[in-house]
Amino acid sequence: MPSTPSHDELPLPEWLGAWVGDMRVAFPTAAIHAVFSTQNKNRVEPAIAPLDIEVHAGLPVFLMPLREWLPQQFESDLTTLLPASPESPNQAWVVAFQPQGSESQPHMPCVGCRVEGIRGPFRGEAVSGQLHIDGVTWPTWTPRSSS
Repeated sequence: MPSTPSHDELPLPEWLGAWVGDMRVAFPTAAIHAVFSTQNKNRVEPAIAPLDIEVHAGLPVFLMPLREWLPQQFESDLTTLLPASPESPNQAWVVAFQPQGSESQPHMPCVGCRVEGIRGPFRGEAVSGQLHIDGVTWPTWTPRSSS
């Protein structure tokens, strides 16, 4: 019978950091479907409806502002750490989350958010809903599992 590894021998969870202005958040990489840049695309403002959508690998990614979407869709109650700053025009990255929770379903549309920058992936153990990487505090959010 194989021995059970000690806590120190287990790999730490992997996270991806993202930010908009001074707001920082770390997502578990298992919850992320794709991360891609939109820097080189010509943006055309919608004339009819303020629908924010990108197409990645032939599938739509429906986007919502990070500060509005997270409190509704994630388990954490760390919303007090999210400042109510306006969305920046420099949000050149998209983080698209796994459809239907954390199970990989590569042929389904995703929901995601635009962010200014990406950090990681990095490994760390969240303590009280936060990671401390290189002197920076990253609040963590984990998607709800599908039910």
